[in-house]
Amino acid sequence: MKTHRALLAVVLSLAGAPAAAQEVMSLNAPPAPAQSSLVPIQGIVSGSPESVTFAGNAVVSSRLAPDPDFNRPRVVLTIDLTGVPGVGSMTGAKYVISGPEVTHRGVAASHTVEFTFPFKSSVSTSAATARTGVASFVLDFDVGTGAVIGAAANVASPNFPQ
Repeated sequence: MKTHRALLAVVLSLAGAPAAAQEVMSLNAPPAPAQSSLVPIQGIVSGSPESVTFAGNAVVSSRLAPDPDFNRPRVVLTIDLTGVPGVGSMTGAKYVISGPEVTHRGVAASHTVEFTFPFKSSVSTSAATARTGVASFVLDFDVGTGAVIGAAANVASPNFPQ
């Protein structure tokens, strides 16, 4: 598709339509860089062998991703909880969250994003200590840039069907 747009831009510029050629070429511009925000997050994941309290700052990166083919731009979100530590209620053991969550949404002034995340004991090398929590975010966006302009977040226990 990019090859077709570039060829169209060349044809338009040769035909004496520089403004139209420039508009087509701008569709091939790289996406805007991601903008990051620190979002305070806290909450408790209950369960066995102990409840775990998480508190810290999630890093929420967002960028506007244009869609020149269908004219439906998206906001690409990367939510990183790896810097949010957990502490066990009975043992004081440290728990860590792995990997960021990447998702996309249509451009809107506000979105609610909820996802499960894995966490485990920071001292265990075994996956046997792995558990699951739920992170919920309410994010407000600048629809022109895709930047996060307001946010609230919490952690909770998952409510999986039995």
